[in-house]
Amino acid sequence: MRQIIYSLTLLLALMNCSVSNSAQNNSVIFNNEKCNENLDFKKEYFYHIKMIDSLVEKSQNKQFTKSLLFVSKYAHVSAESMLNYARTYPYATYEKDRKGWLEWYEKNKCNNIQFKKK
Repeated sequence: MRQIIYSLTLLLALMNCSVSNSAQNNSVIFNNEKCNENLDFKKEYFYHIKMIDSLVEKSQNKQFTKSLLFVSKYAHVSAESMLNYARTYPYATYEKDRKGWLEWYEKNKCNNIQFKKK
């Protein structure tokens, strides 16, 4: 009889763990704090960073500018550096800014970042 009660208790405990884990949805726990990360924003934000990565040394076209403007809504972009004769975004500035973009995301990702309107 004790063995049956012990088995049932263990079974209920395991079921409770699986239910609580599946109920977290997009939330992740970091350092005992609940992280409410907006995965749609993350996908869009890193899409634009990858677009900038791929075009910074090739063709700083409309898509490049669009992605740079998107990132600049949330993190610092040294736009004044584009005031050069060629009106291009210098690679050295890009490298420095990119580190800031990644740091900004890491610092703010658990705040359920929302898209800013135009």
